[in-house]
Amino acid sequence: MSILITGGAGFIGCHSAKLLAESGLEVVVLDNLTTGRKKNSRWGTFVSGDISDIALVRSVIRDREVSAVLHLAASAHVGDSMGRPHAYFSNNVSGTLSLLDAMLAEGVHRLVFASSCSVYRDSGSRKVCETEALEPLSPYGESKLAIERLLPWYERAHGLKWLALRYFNAAGAVSDLGEDPATSFRIVPRAIHAALAGGPPVHIYGTHYLTRDGTAVRDYVHVTDIARSNRLALQYVAAGDPGAVLNIGTGSGTSVQEIIDAVGRAGERAVPFIEHSPRPGDAAAIIADRSRAKELLGWEPTQSEMSHITETAIASYRSNLKAEEAKLIAPSS
Repeated sequence: MSILITGGAGFIGCHSAKLLAESGLEVVVLDNLTTGRKKNSRWGTFVSGDISDIALVRSVIRDREVSAVLHLAASAHVGDSMGRPHAYFSNNVSGTLSLLDAMLAEGVHRLVFASSCSVYRDSGSRKVCETEALEPLSPYGESKLAIERLLPWYERAHGLKWLALRYFNAAGAVSDLGEDPATSFRIVPRAIHAALAGGPPVHIYGTHYLTRDGTAVRDYVHVTDIARSNRLALQYVAAGDPGAVLNIGTGSGTSVQEIIDAVGRAGERAVPFIEHSPRPGDAAAIIADRSRAKELLGWEPTQSEMSHITETAIASYRSNLKAEEAKLIAPSS
């Protein structure tokens, strides 16, 4: 029996595949490589394809004897979703419905769903718990909430065993599995690209929020801690416990300016930046109450100190850079 990871060649996906494989589980990665990178899919079996292709997904589930699905595949950027809502609802909602159709047709009833803190509005200085009123500020957040809301109905109608994990802001890296700083939307890789690779300055959207330095505050979680939450969640659904929604965050916030300063310290180079007005869809602060994840999964972050996040992200960037340089100077065969 194996675990199917949709979007398994992406940032969270490849770290999760690594951890699950190292835990002794058989892994199958399904990714259309829109944003994922094939070179990071080194654990288990890789299948190129889309979650909306029901026939393909059914054949993968059947041929690889899949027993559970870790569903990470999604369009996943708040700012981008503001201008392309159709793409986000099509991929994230319609695609997930197709995946569920394929799973149920093949008798697979265990799902861990990657949701997002974007379902929340704004926490200010307090921590948000899972029972908060939900008011997504973007099509991305709305698409994630739509799936959260349909999962209990699938549990009732089809016996689906599920867990939805509201990831807060994934960051850091292991080895060379970090994101490409030149193309990433995330703040840490962008800051690394600006400071160490001569990339464009980081754009700070909003400097007058009611936060300690005026810039937006988020809860950053090391990607390895997120991967551990996925492994624990798969164990939870295997046990057949009732469906639930859990925050996966640290319970502390870091501002955009603090991220820029931390990358500058770790990389020993100042990060250039440009200040702008706030963007539509952005909240001033979102920080997790993680107590329920500890209660149900026994999960706590162990690698999410900001110094560790920035150091591992920079180490990953330099590892990838050395690999690319080695390719350039390697003799042709």
